[in-house]
Amino acid sequence: MIITNISYTVSKKSLIFAVTIQKHENMKRIIALFGIIIVFFSCDLAKQLAGTYALTQCKYDFNSIAGLTLAGINLQNINSISSLNPLSAANLLAAFTSPGGSLPLNFTLNLDASNSGAQTAILNSANYILEIDGLEMTRGLFNQQVQIASGAKSVLPIAMAFDLKKVMSGQSLDAIKNLAFNFAGIGDASSKVTVKLKPSLIIGGNPVSTPDYIPISFTLNKK
Repeated sequence: MIITNISYTVSKKSLIFAVTIQKHENMKRIIALFGIIIVFFSCDLAKQLAGTYALTQCKYDFNSIAGLTLAGINLQNINSISSLNPLSAANLLAAFTSPGGSLPLNFTLNLDASNSGAQTAILNSANYILEIDGLEMTRGLFNQQVQIASGAKSVLPIAMAFDLKKVMSGQSLDAIKNLAFNFAGIGDASSKVTVKLKPSLIIGGNPVSTPDYIPISFTLNKK
């Protein structure tokens, strides 16, 4: 009888010991898994930080403007307003002179980004601000991922759209015309253009903007 009790007690303790060992092994696996996740995110964040810094060191230049329309009229391949057909010219004049109308300007601004550094430059997305002759025209989001390898060059195609009459409210009609035609390259003067890019990091699946903008300035001259 005594032997039986001892045998039962040992078996129970053994079972408890085995279960305890199993719990410790499971906990080790969980801790190891969390460690791998933390290391993964740390490495990914470090890569993004290095890539974003490399992005700030790139050289930026104006490449081209594509798909330029003013009040829905294509101004992409004309050398002067007189090159427009009569209907387009009349519609453009009406858009300029209509007191309650709008004057939407749409285009894609292509910027060259050249990376002369040793690290690949990474752009996940970026908020942007467009200024023309010191006046803020629009701001928005360039939501396209771009990687620029060391020694390589890429084009950033930033689609923009804004209402000239709205952003230049209070200014003369001539001032609006001059800015629109200068930007289209068919005016009588040049315009200083500044694009400010604020890149974003992806942390936990969410975009987090960097604190500073990358300023890119150039001059649009008459064709």
